[in-house]
Amino acid sequence: MAHSNKQQPNQSDTEQMRQIRELVLGKDGQQVKQTLKENAREMVGEVFSEALNDREKQDGSVNKVLVPLVEKSVEQSIANNSEQFVGYLYPLVGSLVRKSVTAFITELLEKTNTLIENSLTIKGLKWRFKAKQAGVTFSQYAASQTFAFRVEQVFLIHRETGLLLNSVSLGLELEADADMVSSMLTAINDFVSDSFTASGDTDNYEQNIDLVRTNDFTLLLKKGPKASVVATITGNMPQGVANQLQKTLEEIHKLYDKELANFDGDPVPFDNSQHQLRDCLMVELKPDKSAKKHPWMAWSLVLLLFIGCGFLLIKRWHSHELMNQVSLIDNAPGILLTDIDTLGLEKIQIKVLRDPAAQTIQDWLKQQLIDNSRVIVKERAYLSLDPSLIKHKAKQIVARYPSVTVNWVDNLPKFNGKLTHLNKLLLQGELAKLIGLNFQPTWLDDLIIEGADNKAANDPELIRAILDLNIAKIERVSIAFELGQSDLSEQALEKLIEIKQQFNNLIEVAERQELSIGLIIMGASDTVGTASFNKILSQKRADNVKLKLQGLGVAPSRLNAIGLGAIELKTTKEGARKVLFNVVYFDGA
Repeated sequence: MAHSNKQQPNQSDTEQMRQIRELVLGKDGQQVKQTLKENAREMVGEVFSEALNDREKQDGSVNKVLVPLVEKSVEQSIANNSEQFVGYLYPLVGSLVRKSVTAFITELLEKTNTLIENSLTIKGLKWRFKAKQAGVTFSQYAASQTFAFRVEQVFLIHRETGLLLNSVSLGLELEADADMVSSMLTAINDFVSDSFTASGDTDNYEQNIDLVRTNDFTLLLKKGPKASVVATITGNMPQGVANQLQKTLEEIHKLYDKELANFDGDPVPFDNSQHQLRDCLMVELKPDKSAKKHPWMAWSLVLLLFIGCGFLLIKRWHSHELMNQVSLIDNAPGILLTDIDTLGLEKIQIKVLRDPAAQTIQDWLKQQLIDNSRVIVKERAYLSLDPSLIKHKAKQIVARYPSVTVNWVDNLPKFNGKLTHLNKLLLQGELAKLIGLNFQPTWLDDLIIEGADNKAANDPELIRAILDLNIAKIERVSIAFELGQSDLSEQALEKLIEIKQQFNNLIEVAERQELSIGLIIMGASDTVGTASFNKILSQKRADNVKLKLQGLGVAPSRLNAIGLGAIELKTTKEGARKVLFNVVYFDGA
């Protein structure tokens, strides 16, 4: 009973405590929950960053949770507001791009300028020779000679394992294999430690290498309790480099003490250490001993280039002047310049058409004081109708008759002097054959005839001269046709009547000389149309002329019609649409 009496008060106390909690906290703790809810923002804000940091250090779950959420949020925000993000990022990205490009171009220009200045000088040639002897590139050797010193690469190596944690480089040359360098340094250190440690050393003093020198570079090592920093240096290293390495090593031990102590072979935790290592990439240029460099070899090359260009310009100018001089040959009577072009630096080539009676090209060049060896001539013959050349030809004919002189009045010849009747006929025949003169027999009326006429009438030479004269008259005549036509015009009929009379007279004179005589009728056409059509047309024109002459009373046996086809005349197409005549005679015996 006593026991039961003791339990009763305890139950009462428990009930009372429950009632007190409900009064203070509310039913089911509602007052506390409400209070916490009202003050949760302030309470959480005070410990939020610390809590996230502690939880991240504990299991890394904060980063795993937040990164996907942030990435998804940023991705959705950019998709919905892309134009705004472009506006936000444009000033920053543009500035970064400009700075990056400016830095790259500046570095490239400085390096290029140094290499150019030292490559086109005697010093540059010596450097190339020494670089070849040393087995390095010219740019590497030039850099070693240009800089007082330069820290090329910096390695962060774990002290206990010898593994590479991180490395940085200037990036100007090809980077060395960082893992190979760290392994090599570790092996060398182990070798020195095993080989040169005093036996029985109770302090276990460890020997290590702090400096390795070669002909091309220097390796500087700074050792710490848990890591080492190694720098590859070209040039003469000052003490400041060692001080900077020591300072960087101390800073890395301070920032990464826990990571170094718990290193398990994964270098990822040390990725950000490159910011500290880059402070060790120091560069110092050599002082410029000369106030100004004079790359005389470069200037010599430029000078030679200008001299060469000047020489070519002068030669080209001389060729141009020579072409201008030679082009005047086109004004010479009986010479037609068709083409002119340069041939190398000093010679030119010309193509000309020259009448056989005209002045020779070599004589013209000599007259103009032009070196014949500089002019290559390709000449073709042609018949010139130049008035001055026709006068020249007429003078050459008259010169064969010393007793006759000729004077030109308004481009018409006036003949004076004495000739026998035979020589007059011979002169008349030669002048009548001169194409372009349009000889008229009345031009010789002023000549005085010497000798007896009765003797001249029976002179065979006189008769032969008369025969040649009449032949020349017939051969000067031509019958013209319209384009594509073969019918005879009224003018053509009048000419054929005249030819018929002259030819019949020739037959009479030829028979007295016992000569057989015939008339060849030659039809021609221009180049318009096909070759077969032109051949048929030219033959038809000749046949029509032959038929007409037969109708006028010329014996068919003395006529022969042939078609020449198309005749190409570059001067005029109309000149080819004709029928021409040719008188042939031979001894009848």
